[in-house]
Amino acid sequence: MSTRARTLGYLSGVAAILATLALALPAFAEPTGATASSAEITGATGSADTSIAAKKKSGSKSKTAKLKTVSLSAEGAYRYKGRGYVLPRAKLVIRGRVKADLRGTKVKIRILKSGKLVKSKTVALDSFGDVSKFHYAWRAGSKGKYTIKLDLTEEQKLLVGPGKGTTVAVVRTSIRPGSRGVAVRLFQNRLRNLSYVAPLNGRFDAATGRAFIAFRKVNGMARTASAGSSVARKLAAGTGGFRLRYPNAGRHVEVSIKKQIMVFADKGKVTRIYHVSTGAPATPTIRGTYRVYMRDPGTNAKGMVKSSYFIRGYAIHGYKDVPIYNASHGCVRVPLSSASSIYAWVRIGTRIDTYY
Repeated sequence: MSTRARTLGYLSGVAAILATLALALPAFAEPTGATASSAEITGATGSADTSIAAKKKSGSKSKTAKLKTVSLSAEGAYRYKGRGYVLPRAKLVIRGRVKADLRGTKVKIRILKSGKLVKSKTVALDSFGDVSKFHYAWRAGSKGKYTIKLDLTEEQKLLVGPGKGTTVAVVRTSIRPGSRGVAVRLFQNRLRNLSYVAPLNGRFDAATGRAFIAFRKVNGMARTASAGSSVARKLAAGTGGFRLRYPNAGRHVEVSIKKQIMVFADKGKVTRIYHVSTGAPATPTIRGTYRVYMRDPGTNAKGMVKSSYFIRGYAIHGYKDVPIYNASHGCVRVPLSSASSIYAWVRIGTRIDTYY
């Protein structure tokens, strides 16, 4: 065989071997089972970087969707059916809270009435671990709806959301017998907070009128069954309650002849305040410290209902007529509608203090 023929045969053999190897290589390069691609394993190619960037972007979107929001509340408002109500000039504390560390930063509180800005205040946040808080004292204005919102900086918005804010409605004060609604209910609630005996039914009924009379008596105001701005200012400020003359007397009753009111007290605190009528000038109520010695659960010939006697014929009892002035024969008259609850509270031995 010639040299040329031998050379061609050798080259043909090499080509066949290389072709065989070329067919076998894909079988060795293909990953098996759940093995990741080489690009994901090494991170050395452009496609791998793109995949990682996409994951980071997806993660950032997820975090943005789950941002903690700032919760706002108006402390001091009366909550009714999920809404906050206050009397004019009521003092409120606006509080904010968010589960995020925002120490060293400030937020701007914006207060709007009917969409118009009435107050803007920048306050600092205090952080306690991973919780940030702030508060701001604010006095409400005249009747209307107030919306309280937050303005966050762009940096803060990356960490938390501003939330929906909160609203407070300032109610009217011109309520009168026969009035109904949340304004009446708010007045009733404020009276009850100061221990005046008032219902919580949202109706300006006879019982509500008596509570207003008792409040006005205690505060030296005109003795009428009405509210008004002067009453509202005191109630909004949480003032106008009764100050005990004998705070250390334990569970006892105090009757102020001058103010024409009766007060139940226990452990140094006033628990109930009633409108009453004591002895007329010609038949005054005896003054001093006494103890209930006898009780009568019925109605006697003089029309005295559920009587609790504290000395001789002097008693606390229900009666059909309880005017705003002193008109009895010496006893302490109470409204018939309150006679049963008063009788149940006063026991044999209960201390009774009567004074001018």
